[in-house]
Amino acid sequence: MIQFIKKIAPLILVIFHIIGLILFTQSNEASDLTWVNLTLCGLLVFIGELGEHGQRIRKVTGIFLLIFWGGFFIEWIGTSTGYLFGEYSYGEVLGIKWLGVSLIIGINWYAIVLASVNFARIFFKNRWIQAIAGAALCVLMDFIIEPVAVKFEFWTWGGGEIPVFNYITWFVFALLFSLVYVFTTKQFNRAAATLYVVWALFFTVLLFV
Repeated sequence: MIQFIKKIAPLILVIFHIIGLILFTQSNEASDLTWVNLTLCGLLVFIGELGEHGQRIRKVTGIFLLIFWGGFFIEWIGTSTGYLFGEYSYGEVLGIKWLGVSLIIGINWYAIVLASVNFARIFFKNRWIQAIAGAALCVLMDFIIEPVAVKFEFWTWGGGEIPVFNYITWFVFALLFSLVYVFTTKQFNRAAATLYVVWALFFTVLLFV
């Protein structure tokens, strides 16, 4: 079953996001389903890390929890102090919050990091370069997502402007997570790499609808 899901995961991601684009063009309420999108993406990326019969479950879970909670508490520090990313706050469309941060944002960090690193693995073999390129791709994805997130009120920025150091901070923490991932995981995750392309297209289109 795991192998079958891994095989069709890229197709599921494409179909699900096409449906998402249709919903966004038809209803202003579609943004309320963003947490569903992120949950599905995170789940498919997670399954893509497992062995054929569920092997590596402990290591895969450990990496997930590290990036999930690491990303969450970075965001908590950011929203509480304004020092890491700038002054910003989360809206209501991303679901349940804890300490003022949407819990789903931990899955967002996990999905973006693994998507970026695995996309980088297509072009680079050296692990250090994979991690650096992965971090840079994370920043690029954040750059693509930011205007859409503001447009659909995922979060809002104080003063209405996104500080440059938001992207610098993103690179630093994305690099730390990427280094942990590339030096603990060797196998290529096709679902994660596909997700990078799908998200880049999805959020670019959403910017103009």
